[in-house]
Parts: sequence; C-alpha cells; structure tokens
Amino acid sequence: QFQNFVLELEWKVSKGGNSGIFYLAKETAVRKEDGSLKYQPIYISAPEYQLLDNANHPDAKLGVDGNRKSSSLYDMIPAKPQNSKPWGEWNKVKIVVKDGKVTHYQNGKKVLSYEMWNAKWRKMVDDSKFGSSKWPIAYELLTTKHDGYIGLQDHGDVVWYKNIKVKEL
Repeated sequence: QFQNFVLELEWKVSKGGNSGIFYLAKETAVRKEDGSLKYQPIYISAPEYQLLDNANHPDAKLGVDGNRKSSSLYDMIPAKPQNSKPWGEWNKVKIVVKDGKVTHYQNGKKVLSYEMWNAKWRKMVDDSKFGSSKWPIAYELLTTKHDGYIGLQDHGDVVWYKNIKVKEL
C-alpha cells in the first residue's frame, strides 16, 4: 500500500474503450443482515485517473465540463489540456501523490492537480456521484486520510498496460 508515490505507465484502449487507474484504494467490507461480509468495489474508496477513448465512448460526453474524459479525476476535475491519443495508440500516465497533493500528467503534460482531505476536497466529493447523501460509505472512505493500493480497472473493455513503475516518496 502507498500514500506518497509516483506512478508511471503506458496504456491504450480498444475502440470505445473505458478503464481507469485507482490509487489509495482500500479493500472494505460491510456486514450484511445475515452476519456475512460483503466486499465493496475499490472505486468507492479511491480517486480514479480516467482512461477513455474520448471520441467513441459515451462517458466522454457525460459529467461536467469534460470531467469524465481521459486523465480526468473521474467525475470531479476535468483534465486540461485534453491531449489523449486516439484508441489503439499508447498514452503515458504519471500520477504524483505527496502528502495529499495529487497531480495527473498525460503524455508529458500536467493536466490537473488538487489537494485531498481538506474542506474543498470534501465538497468536491459531496458534489460528485460519491456524495454523502448519494453513497455514504464512498463519501466516508474518500474523505478520510489513508494509504492504499493501486488498482487497474476492468470495465469489460480491452485495455493494455505496459512499463508500470511505482516509486515511493
């Protein structure tokens, strides 16, 4: 598990492909009425660096101001400039997380930065689909300081990854 790190990798998707990179992900379970545990998907605890064929996947047109396009902080902050390469071509990712400060890079350009676990972050999470009234457990996990895993999303589309490197800071 990581809290301060640099993640670099390359990715490409098939036509219409959708995937993502989760960071600071937690494995979380809730107890069901019968006493058994039900594990929650990691995306409810982790910010997501969106990977998307912007030209052909419908999610690129959803959200607000492009915040579901490639390299965006999914459903929260749009990546600008939007410099992803078309489906079938390799893109480069760099994610830097240091003391709650996060920066996303795509194809060598800084496309967004933000700070976690402060009032602005809590409001941004609350205004997203992970809000306290919409998804209380997601809101609690996303707004509590923690370390976590890095996860590569299986969204059912074909996606390739290569040259994956993690450096702890």
